[in-house]
Amino acid sequence: MTTRLHSLLLLPVLLVSLAVGGCTDSRHGRSMDDLPVDVRDAIAAARDRVFPSLVNIEVVSVEYAGGKEQKNRSTGSGTIFTPQGHVLTNAHVTDRGKRFWCTLADKQRVPATLVGEDPWTDLAVLQLDLSRLEPGTKVEVALMGDSDTLSVGDYVLAMGSPFSLSRTVTLGIVSNTERVFASAGDGQVDEMLLNWEQRTGLFTNWIQHDALINPGNSGGPLVNLRGEVIGVNTRGGSGLAFATPSNMARQVAESLLATGDVPRSSIGASFRHIQNTGISEGVLVDSVDADGPAWAAGLRAGDVVRELGGERVNVRFVEEIPPLLKRIADRPIGSALLIVFDREGAPGQRVVVTTERLRRDRGDEEALRLWGLTIQQITDRRAKQMRLSSTRGALVSSVRGGGPSATAEPALNWGDVIVRIDDAPIESIADAVRKYEQIDAMKDKPEFLLIEFVRDNKNFLTLIKPRPEERPDPPAELPKAWIGVATQPVLRTMAEKLGHADQRGFRVMRVYSGTEAARAGLRVGDVVLALNGERFDPRGMQDAGAFNRSVRRLSIDDNATLSVLRDGAVVEVPITLERTRLTPEEAPRARNADFELSVRDITFFDREDFRWDDSVTGVMVESAEPAGWAGLAGVRGRDLIQKIGPHTVTDVASFKRAMEQIARDQPGRVVFVVFRGSRTFFRFAEPDWKPSTEVEPRE
Repeated sequence: MTTRLHSLLLLPVLLVSLAVGGCTDSRHGRSMDDLPVDVRDAIAAARDRVFPSLVNIEVVSVEYAGGKEQKNRSTGSGTIFTPQGHVLTNAHVTDRGKRFWCTLADKQRVPATLVGEDPWTDLAVLQLDLSRLEPGTKVEVALMGDSDTLSVGDYVLAMGSPFSLSRTVTLGIVSNTERVFASAGDGQVDEMLLNWEQRTGLFTNWIQHDALINPGNSGGPLVNLRGEVIGVNTRGGSGLAFATPSNMARQVAESLLATGDVPRSSIGASFRHIQNTGISEGVLVDSVDADGPAWAAGLRAGDVVRELGGERVNVRFVEEIPPLLKRIADRPIGSALLIVFDREGAPGQRVVVTTERLRRDRGDEEALRLWGLTIQQITDRRAKQMRLSSTRGALVSSVRGGGPSATAEPALNWGDVIVRIDDAPIESIADAVRKYEQIDAMKDKPEFLLIEFVRDNKNFLTLIKPRPEERPDPPAELPKAWIGVATQPVLRTMAEKLGHADQRGFRVMRVYSGTEAARAGLRVGDVVLALNGERFDPRGMQDAGAFNRSVRRLSIDDNATLSVLRDGAVVEVPITLERTRLTPEEAPRARNADFELSVRDITFFDREDFRWDDSVTGVMVESAEPAGWAGLAGVRGRDLIQKIGPHTVTDVASFKRAMEQIARDQPGRVVFVVFRGSRTFFRFAEPDWKPSTEVEPRE
């Protein structure tokens, strides 16, 4: 998984054999004699302790853009850390995930479910479906170590599945054990974002190391030479890597296993260390939220906090900010926190702040597909950013061009806040989804819906059409006269190069088999100079269609004469005009919303292009969403689907019948037989059937 910090450079790692012994590491209070004599042996031993518990994670996630839900595929790494099959990984690996699979060390691929994720530390826990393991399989569990024992210079191993490859291990050393990201001079910890909306890393002092990691390593373990997991590799770039300490990961994982969440306290204030401030002790209050608990209690920006909850505070450096924030966050939500502070030289002032729950920055998101609209829950942070008066309503996060919301007058746009749909007030996206489903379930939907929304502090009304518009197949062009060749214009410069500068026309690129053109003896390389004595004189590529336009002015079954330049001589070729053939653009087509698959009938031109005779049947795949059920199975654009499950597919009509029957049967596995190139392939889809009343509109 890539993040904003990924821009990785590949650096070679030189593995050397290092003899150690006869000395004591006073930092850890243990003898170095405990370590293996040879680093290579130590690496192998550590690898063998952790590799069996290392998993590759495949994720199908959703994003909301263009007024609809879009699926994506991604991969990451993780570590089994309980005998019950719980996997520790990154939250940016699981973010917005709908389906998860884990490939174990023995190559078994099993589904998993999300236990919980904590975006503030970018950690998440998955649960393997142990019932899907082969009988007798033992779940291998990694040992979580103590990250507080790490020191700069310690050897560490980064394990994972970079670029979706098999498990790998790289060697490096710890270069910093309390790394924070801060801009030079401003004293603040940089704001890191998870998927551009959610803050992350506020409470983390990162383990910085130089064991090479790449996209796909995210969530994999950082391991010491004892074979203990002492970190979770989270981000990296430019030859550096950063891991969440195992002690923090252990605390987060335990909370996620217990409740599916990590409850934290907040007082609505931010802090700055005192270096270069002239303050001798304490921590500077940098800002206070106007509607937060600290403000309500009387704390203000510029105050210097000396004590928190009866404990002295002295934050001298930026690295000490995350532990201070964690100290506040770890307090019980709703607890009373005594703060002793100085204000404008007056020491010993006191306030009691009642903490509130720290809420996520990014709200839930949903797609109202038939209305061409996606909406998002308004969080406290989003309301502050947009200067909204409250979190009431549903925020429009995207609109589909040409859809009902985009064609309304006035149209809905990003940033609008929907506060009413017809007679229903909208307090949250749950209200909007409930109203949407209620209207979608109606047999006779209203022609218009009244939407009330707020934009730039103004209250608007608009009307949208909730009925899905069924778009028919593209209209087939009325049959006209046609000559079965493909041509290109021969312009002046090309005519000169070919040795007939004064004879311009249309060069035959292809003669379609079985046509009157083939029977008349037209050849590739012929240059058609005239039709029925009317000469052609193409002057530019804008005249590329002039030949066909001239033919279509005539009548089907008419006899015509082509003047053709062939082998330096002009010959007259009599030909009978025939009717135009159906093009791929005009072919009947269908879309299946369940498998996210669009197909069309085979045309005459497909058979010519792919050299298929009349015995080849099926439907041509126009598009298959990469993370849809068919796409995940390996069905691709330009595949020819010939069979779906037990159903033979010869055209769009039989495709529709097959998919309707499969939707009724809802099998756990559907086999697509596709013809690709010159070979037949079997592709196995694993649908995740869920009740749905929606019928996706044709696009």
